[in-house]
Order: sequence, then structure tokens, then C-alpha cells
Amino acid sequence: MSDSAVSSNLWKALVTLSPQAFDPLLGLVGELTGAVTLSLSLTGETAPETTWRGTWADPSVSAEAAVAIQTIELSQNGCWSTLTFAFPQGTPLETDLKRVGQQLWARLLEQLAWEAERRTLRQAHDQLNAVIEAAPLAVYALTLEGLVKQWNRAAEETFGVSQAQAITEGIHDGPLGMAFAALRRSAARENSPIGPHYLQLTQPGGEDVAVALQAAPLPGGLVGTAQRLSPEDTQLLQTRQQLTLLESVLAHANDAVLITEAEPIDQPGPRIVYANAAFTQTTGYTLKDVLGQTPRLLQSPRTDRKVLDKIRYALTHWQSVEVELVNARKDGSEFWVELSIAPVADESGWYTHWISIQRDITERKQFAEHLDRERAQVLELAARNRPLSQVLARLVGTVERQFEASQAAIVLPGEPVEVYTVQGASQAQAQDLWLTAEAQALDISVWTQPFSRHQTGGTGSLILRASSPHLPNADQRIQLETAAQLVALVIDRYDAQAALEHQALYDALTGLPNRTLFERQLGDALKIAQDSGEAVAVGLMDLDRFKLINDTLGHSVGDALLQQVALRLRSVLGSHLHLARMGGDEFLFCLDGMSGAVPISITAERVMEAFRQPFNLVGREVFVQPSIGFSVFPQASNVVEQLIQQADTAMYQAKRRGGGYAVYAVEGHEPLAAMTMESALHRALERREFVLHYQPQWHAQSGQLTGFEALLRWQHPELGLVPPDRFIPLAEVTGLIVPIGAWVLQQACVQAAHWITVAPALRVAVNLSARQFQQPDLIGTVTWALETSGLAPHHLELELTESMLMQVVEAQDTLKRLKALGVRVVLDDFGSGYSNLAYLKQYPIDSLKIDRSFTAGLGGVQASTQQAEALIQAIIQLTHALNLEVTVEGVETPEQLEIVRRHGCEYVQGYFTGRPQPAAQVAKLLPSVLPSSS
Repeated sequence: MSDSAVSSNLWKALVTLSPQAFDPLLGLVGELTGAVTLSLSLTGETAPETTWRGTWADPSVSAEAAVAIQTIELSQNGCWSTLTFAFPQGTPLETDLKRVGQQLWARLLEQLAWEAERRTLRQAHDQLNAVIEAAPLAVYALTLEGLVKQWNRAAEETFGVSQAQAITEGIHDGPLGMAFAALRRSAARENSPIGPHYLQLTQPGGEDVAVALQAAPLPGGLVGTAQRLSPEDTQLLQTRQQLTLLESVLAHANDAVLITEAEPIDQPGPRIVYANAAFTQTTGYTLKDVLGQTPRLLQSPRTDRKVLDKIRYALTHWQSVEVELVNARKDGSEFWVELSIAPVADESGWYTHWISIQRDITERKQFAEHLDRERAQVLELAARNRPLSQVLARLVGTVERQFEASQAAIVLPGEPVEVYTVQGASQAQAQDLWLTAEAQALDISVWTQPFSRHQTGGTGSLILRASSPHLPNADQRIQLETAAQLVALVIDRYDAQAALEHQALYDALTGLPNRTLFERQLGDALKIAQDSGEAVAVGLMDLDRFKLINDTLGHSVGDALLQQVALRLRSVLGSHLHLARMGGDEFLFCLDGMSGAVPISITAERVMEAFRQPFNLVGREVFVQPSIGFSVFPQASNVVEQLIQQADTAMYQAKRRGGGYAVYAVEGHEPLAAMTMESALHRALERREFVLHYQPQWHAQSGQLTGFEALLRWQHPELGLVPPDRFIPLAEVTGLIVPIGAWVLQQACVQAAHWITVAPALRVAVNLSARQFQQPDLIGTVTWALETSGLAPHHLELELTESMLMQVVEAQDTLKRLKALGVRVVLDDFGSGYSNLAYLKQYPIDSLKIDRSFTAGLGGVQASTQQAEALIQAIIQLTHALNLEVTVEGVETPEQLEIVRRHGCEYVQGYFTGRPQPAAQVAKLLPSVLPSSS
């Protein structure tokens, strides 16, 4: 470089210097020379007006002490320097100041040269940055650690990331972060240019762009460029990538692939233009053998003509087609293929080629044929009801023969788990082996094919231990699926058979055995008992008033009660006793191995104790009382059906006693068994064995006869007059009370219609049972009785009890409808049940009858008489306050009649005033007056 150029560069650097730029040098010279102050001025030859000045002063010495001053002038390369030293007074000048000045001058020129070079480099760097920033191409620089060192405006636009964000936060996430990471790895491994790499980016505005990245390694990092591709370039790039991928797929595919020209469809046919390696391996043809030929060279004499016609139809209509057919290899050997052919069109929609994919399914076909034969044999075994283990062992053997050197098993989850191998049901040790295999899902030598059990909703697995560790191919998977389907078919058949047997032998509601299964179990128990000499007891339990719960709370609640009863019986009787539901609300159980009657009483007491706790139904507590009957083998009978019938008879005996349990006695004094009585009740209506007795009702104050209460009696041809407490409960339980009650109502109306011709004000009272009151056709029955008899409605009184009104939800509506007919409604037996005074106001009642239990206390011991009389008086006064009339039942003495008269009772009824008698006898009372109480 010339001196003028050097001077120019120096002075360009000089003008940028600060006044303190040379302070370190001046300070060093000052210390060496002992100067107090040191001043330096620099002036350029080419620019004399440009002067740089700098001063140094010793901070430890006052400036006023500097009195001796010396100046040195130096010049070089067109630059003058003036160096002024100031020393304290009297300081000897031992230092060669000129030599020191020259040394300082040399150092100054070196520093100026370095400043000039740094300025030049900075300018070059700034110019390069300006060029990069203005460049239309995205430029970025990265360290190997991922720090961003360069990011121009084009990079901001291309990548959608600001320079500030890129430099401060870096680029680590998303597609761009992964691409940069790949570039850094490549830069760390090699020194050659990297790329291009292509990626798709989504701009902040949502636009998708394609970007090409290139980079060059640098020490410790890389510098790269990015270019956004146009839609045309993007499409071309995607096409190239797809072609590359397709070529790779076709080259490595396991299925044979052929590509042919689109035409001609007719002879000789479209020519082959491509065949992959799998095609040549499968058929034995080389690529040279088939190019230019047609696919007809693969046809075999056994190729189905119908399949070929189907292919031809698809080709002529430019449609896709899938078929299975037999092909021939180059050596003439035949093989089955699954063939798929599809047309290929160009951008204009013009069909240019056909592509066909062929999969060798020979093994699958052979296995399917073998499995079809095996299916027929297996189903035949199943039809013969061979054990399931035997049938499944046959299936497992078929699978093992198909997959050579393998072991198979069928696993059915449950408690316990069932495992079937070729030996049948596995033992515990073998089960552990196969269950462990099932859990080893990552072991590729264990293949598991699940299947569904449609009958039970469960699942199962066909497990195969392959001969070598590899995953099954498509054909092997299909073979496993086919075998598993046959396994599922067989198991479903056995499940269906088991379900039918369970349905036939078990109660669907409670899950208990039904009567059929119970009779089998009882028969087995009787055979064992005959050999051992032990006794067997049969218990039959019935729920009292269950029909009432069903009718008042609904059948769903009744079903829930039966389920709870079954659970409670299971807990009481235990699993060692046979328990069954006979039907309805009746349950059966068997006590075997008995040595006497003690187990019966213990078991019965346990059951009764369990039923003392309430049942929780629809949020309310319901108490249910059972009636249990027992019959004992061999004392009663040795026939299953007879033992159950005898237990039923004993149960009805317990029910007539008000619940509890009873044991059937062969020499008992029951003149009519329950089953026989039920049959006799059915015949009684047909044979007109029922008769009505009438008890008179009197007006207490006037003594006039006001009416009769109709009371049912049964005149049995052998037993004579059967009292109501013997047959009415049975009629209620069996439902016979409904037709019997309708007969009573009609007969009473007919009789009353006859009597009112003599006594026009007479009324007849008829009791309605709970079942009658719940019948939907009750209003129709009453209307029919009135119309057929010709009795006016106001002559008829219908008596209902408090408990009936409480148990029937629709009671108020039914009473209103009865009142609308014009009949009178009487609340019977008031005080014997709930004595709910709210009913007197709530329901449309005409009168109430005070129960005989209140009347019985009248006229006895003085203290009790006073209490009974007070109660009678209170009830009568309350009833009158509600504008109701009162009838007192059970009047059996003159004293009782006098008391109820004195308290204003309207009507009386009882043995003193008249016993129930046949219609012919009570007719003599018409007209009549009440007997005197005196």
C-alpha cells in the first residue's frame, strides 16, 4: 500500500478516535519520564485542519507544579505529531525525550493502523449485513447448539418468525425446528453442502407454504438459505416424492404388481409395461419374459370361465374388479391368487393403464378347504352332544396341523379361566403356561386371535405359539381368524344349549332353580335317603298378602320383593340346601340328612326370624309374613310330587292359623286338604252350594227393622256347613272371592228387591272383599246386580274395611263412582285396624260400624265398662259431628243395647237383636220391631 493510501486510512481512523483513545500509552510514557502532564496533538498533511488532541496528567501531582515544559515534534507518512512534556521545577532531565517520543510515535502509528483495519472490517461487515438484509432470499445462520446468529427480513417472511424472536428464543419446535435440528446434525458430520430439504410450513395467517432449505457447514455452525416454492414447484415436488415413494413401495411389496396398457381389451389384450420383483418371484417369469406380453400368459386350464367373464366385463366398462382365480407359473404349477384390477386415468380423465395386484392365497384356500371338512365333522360332534373339551381339542389339533411345529390353545376368561389344548381341558400347570403366553403381548412368537361369544357377551382367544419369532403374514392372520370364527361358532352352540337348559331349569326373576330342577334334586335326595335310612323334609313357603302388594305398589315392586326374598332365603338356608322358586310367591326347599323333626323347627324359626325384618321397597319399609308347610319322607310319602302336594296342604293349614309353619300329618284331623278345598270351591258355585244368611239391623231409638247384612255360608254336601273362616281366606288367596263376591252381591239384591215389597224402607248390606274392591269392573258388577234384580241403588249398602281403603291407591275415585250410582258406603269394623280419623273426612262415607271389640267391654266390670262406654260415646259423638250415622256391632245383651241407645247410636246389630239366619226364616221378621232391652 502506498504512503498516501496508508495516510488516508490512518486519518480516516483518526477522525473516529475519542480524546482518551491513547491514554494508556501517554500514561506509560508519563510514568517512564516522570512528567506531570503530557499532551499530544496529531495533524494530517492532507487535512491540516484535522487535529486530534489528547492530554494525560499525573493524578498524584498538582498541575501548578508543572513549570518546566519541553516539546518534541515528529512526522511520518504525511502526519505531524507534537508531544509536550511538563515537569516539576528542578527535575533533572535524564531521559532521552526524543527517543521516547519516537517510540511513542511508532506505537501510535501501530494502533492507528489497527484502528484503521478494524474500521475497514466493520464497514465490510456492515455492508455484508446490509446486503443480506436486502437480499430476496431467506438467509439464516445457526450454531451447532441451535442458537440463531443471522435471520434476515426475507427469513422473517419465509418462515413467519420475527428476527427478534428467532435470535432470543431460537427455533426448536414444530416442522422448522425439526428441520433445523436435522441440518445441524448433518453439519456436524460432514463439510459438504447440505440439502435441499423440503418441508411444509403454516404461516401465522394460516397459509400453507412449501420451503426448500439449503445450508453449508461452518466451524461451530452453519449458514443456509431458504426459498419459498411456487404452487407449480410444490406440485412438481410432491409428484416427484410420490413417484419415488411409489417406486419404492412397488419394488418392495410382497404382492405381485402388474401395470399394463389400457387397450386393447380384446385380443391380444393390453400389454405388460411393468412388473415388480414379487411378480417374478411368485410366477417364475423374468421381467424380460413378460414385458410386451399380456396377462393371459398366466391363465391355467383350471381358471374359471365365469371369473374371466367378470374380469372382461369390468375392463370393457372401465371398472375396478376383485376376484379369486387359479393362475399358472412358468413351470406350469398352479396357484390361487386374490386379484384386484383398477383403471388408471391421466389429468384429463383419460384411462391410460390398468394396474393389477395379485396375492398368493394358495395356503389360505387349502386351509379353508380343510377347515370346511373339519367344520362338518366338528358340528357333527357337537350335534351328538359330545363334551365341549373333546370338540375343542379336535379344533386345536386342526390348527396345529396347519401351522407346523406350533402349539395352539383356546382360552376362555372367567372364574375359573378355561384352557383347552389338543389334549382337552388343561390342568392347572398347563393353564398357567398358556395364560402367561396370553399376557406376553409383545412376544412376536405368540399369536393371539380374539373372538366374541355372542350368547354370553364374553370373549375368548385362540393362542398359537409359532415355531419361530415373527409376526403372522396376511394369509396366516386370515387363517387364524377363520379358525377362531369356527371356535366361536362351536362355543356359541354350547353356550346357547346351556342358556336353554338354564332357562328351562332356573327362574328368570330370582335366579333360583325352578320346580322342574327342584323335583330332580329332590328325587336324587330321596334315592340317597332310601339307601341311608335318613329322612328328607320338603318345605313350601308362601308370602301372605303378596297379591295385595302387587296390586297396590305395582308388579315391578312385587318382583323386587321376590328377589329380596330369594336373597334372604339363600342367606338363611345356606348353599347346602336345595332352594327353588315354585312360581308366583311360593318357594320350595329341601332338608336332607335329617334324623328327626328338630331340623324342621330350627329351619322354620330361622326363616320366620329373617322375615321379622322389613323389606325396603321403593323407599318404604314393608313387612311380609310367610306361611310354611313341611312334608317328611318317609313318613308322608316317597313320591316327589306327593311330597310337594302334602307340603302345600300343610302350608295352607299354617296360613289358616294366621301364618307360621305346619307339618303335614298323615293321621291328621284336617277333613279337607287345601288343594281339595280349592277344587271344591271352584265347584261350589257351579253346584250352588253357597247360601246367604241374613242378620237383621235395627234402628236403635225406634226399634224398627231397617235392613239385613248378607253373610256367606258354604253348605258342603259332605262336610255340612263350612264356617267362613275356613274358606274365605283360601278364596281370597286363590282369587275365587271375585266371582263368589259377585254372586253374593247379585243374590242379596234379588232378595232385597223381594223384601221391599213388604218393607219399602228396607236396606241390604253386602261386604266387599279387598280383591273385589280392586277389580276394574267393580262399578259394572254393582250396576249389573242392581239392574238384574230391579233393586233401587239407595236400598244397597256396601261395607268396606279401613285396611282396604289404605291399601288401594284409587280408593277415593272408586268410592266417588259408587256414590254416583246412589248406593250407600259404610266403613266396617271401625277401630279394629288403623282407626284413621282422616278417612272419615276424606272419603265419601255415609255411615260407620263400630267393631264388636268395643261392644264386648260394655256391661262387665265397672271400671272396664266405664272405659268402653267412654270410647263408644266419643266415637259416636265424633261421627255425628261429621254428619255420619253409626251402627254398633256385637250387641249381645240388653245392657249393651241400653248403653248404645243412651249415647245416640242410630243402628244396632248382634246376637241379642238377631242371629244370622236363612232368608226364609228372617222373612218372618217383616214387619217387626226390636226386642225390648228391659
